[in-house]
Amino acid sequence: MARSYVWRDLDVLDFDAPRLSEPPLARRRRINQKAKDGKRAIAVDRSGSPRHLERAAKSLKHVNAQSRVLRVPHWDMEKAEAAMRAAGVSGSVRNLCGSQSKRVKKR
Repeated sequence: MARSYVWRDLDVLDFDAPRLSEPPLARRRRINQKAKDGKRAIAVDRSGSPRHLERAAKSLKHVNAQSRVLRVPHWDMEKAEAAMRAAGVSGSVRNLCGSQSKRVKKR
């Protein structure tokens, strides 16, 4: 009888090997992507809700990175720009494919 794929995969795993995992971030603040050198942090929000956009902008505010990017669908770029201003975050707003970008300066 053939063994299930789960058991085959478990045979290969070395349980003593160190695991690569994301370190826990304080207060459930989680960014989608951060460059290895720490220069760019990216948060993606597809909801379109002003509340969720502001929450994503605030999560970028507390990241130690030189450039902060909030990626949203094209039709939500103005809302995201306003959310970043309301959160007091400087950075840029880009559409999902990266063809358009707007800079947001902290006021």
